[in-house]
Amino acid sequence: MKALFVGDVVGRKGLERLKEELNVILKSENIDFCVVNGENSASGRGIRDREYNEIINLGVDVITMGNHIYYRKEMATEYIKLKRLVIPANVTNLEGHGYCIVEKNGLKYCVINLIGKFGMGEMFEKSTVSPFSKVKEILENLKDEKIDYIFVDFHAEATAEKIAMGYMLENKVNMVFGTHTHVQTADEKILDSGMGYITDVGMTGPKNSVLGLKKEIALRRFEENEYLKYECSDEDAIFNAVIVEYDDNTRKAINIKRINK
Repeated sequence: MKALFVGDVVGRKGLERLKEELNVILKSENIDFCVVNGENSASGRGIRDREYNEIINLGVDVITMGNHIYYRKEMATEYIKLKRLVIPANVTNLEGHGYCIVEKNGLKYCVINLIGKFGMGEMFEKSTVSPFSKVKEILENLKDEKIDYIFVDFHAEATAEKIAMGYMLENKVNMVFGTHTHVQTADEKILDSGMGYITDVGMTGPKNSVLGLKKEIALRRFEENEYLKYECSDEDAIFNAVIVEYDDNTRKAINIKRINK
């Protein structure tokens, strides 16, 4: 079995690049299951029904989210209606699916979304419980579901928090992949248990930008401490993802590789 995990899709340019690359990769790599982080797909901030449908219609199995869940206020009551969208399970003040179970080709997959506590801002300090305790609770609830593969998108700022989550979930899940920082890390690995891991998958979005933001706006923000409205860059986009191959009998990862193009 092969699974594809695509880094944060940022804005219209990111969506266009996703459309260009995804079908080719799904076919050429014989991908069985695909997860895409879509929390920046609507002009760099959040997701709407439009982007949700566009991404799912490309053959994506589950869309994960992150810290921009509050940006589109009109979506607050919509998340729960979108069956293949998961929002961070440890958020306490928003209704949505913290995990999603998908049955496909005779296998049962579960995708869990979590958000970190460190460096994510005061809002998430107040509106979340520990991602570590929450994921333990979810896994306990899943014991009778007979899940074949469990994948965890940990949307977090702190590298140490992501690494710690990876080690805590060793022997419990099949893949832990970090999102949020938009910079792909070169630490993809297979742990002794056969679990795949990467600290951050990266970004599918404008290359010559500051994490998707127009460079000139970012520079004015940093150099002059000026508050300016977020504007997603319209530069050509890169495509970041990770492919993990699993042994069909043991469910252990046997190969992991990054895509950066």
